[in-house]
Amino acid sequence: MSWKNYLFLALTPAIPLCQSRVDRALGEFRSQEEMLYLDSGERARRLFPGFEGVMADIYWLRTVQYYGGQRAFSAAKHYALLRPLIDITTTLDPRFELAYRYGAICLSEQPPAGAGRPMEGIEVLERGVRALPHSWRLRWDLGSIWYFFLQDRKRAADVFIEASRVPGGPFWLESLAAKVLIGSDRAVSREIWKRQLENGWGNMKDNALYHLQLLDALDTRDALTGLAKRFAEKEGRLPRTLQDLVTAGLASRIPTDPVGVPFEYDPQTGTAKISTRSRLWRLTYEGD
Repeated sequence: MSWKNYLFLALTPAIPLCQSRVDRALGEFRSQEEMLYLDSGERARRLFPGFEGVMADIYWLRTVQYYGGQRAFSAAKHYALLRPLIDITTTLDPRFELAYRYGAICLSEQPPAGAGRPMEGIEVLERGVRALPHSWRLRWDLGSIWYFFLQDRKRAADVFIEASRVPGGPFWLESLAAKVLIGSDRAVSREIWKRQLENGWGNMKDNALYHLQLLDALDTRDALTGLAKRFAEKEGRLPRTLQDLVTAGLASRIPTDPVGVPFEYDPQTGTAKISTRSRLWRLTYEGD
């Protein structure tokens, strides 16, 4: 065991003693004031000069303990101290990637699993990106929060593309961005898939071609739905089948998707959709 480990063991008992002293000084309002007091990581640095890494580990353990205690045992589950504890940990050790990543997830998860504050999760990860500019994983998590918790596909895709360009970033992050954009910006999504089709290899090219076919199918689907609307404006009713569009002269034929499967049509809503019998159907998701 190194001298640092011995020193760590020797200093660990001092943590609860210091915290008890703060609690006694703050009295019955200690929970609220504790959050404000602990909100300064720089103060923690000054208290333990030379041992910032050790103290970051201790505060991260305390963060995990606090989060687990709130989630498992607290009725209120307010997670009030979660962000200050994360900030202290990452101020003590700005390269503590795990603290940024898991801290942001805990902040972003909806109650009761988390704090339900995804914008704070974004702030934590952006701080991590500044401290660790070569970490593609931090950007991956950042894009995921924009997508899953804030439903901002454009911002998510931008971050995924940025992550794919970080040295060592996996190529599939660009594919992920293209998938995310299918439901919001097909033109940009198409550009990415075309680039992968031209510059990729093997399964990468096959995947790009597959998604380009999906984009074509979605465009045709939307065009058919638009023609059904025009039919309704002209005839005063929705078409009963897609054949009515041909009969009315709005279409020369009933199109199929790029793999040759006819589109399905709902006469109650006047919307066309990719058939569940098509192999392209499994690529679609809500929002496409």
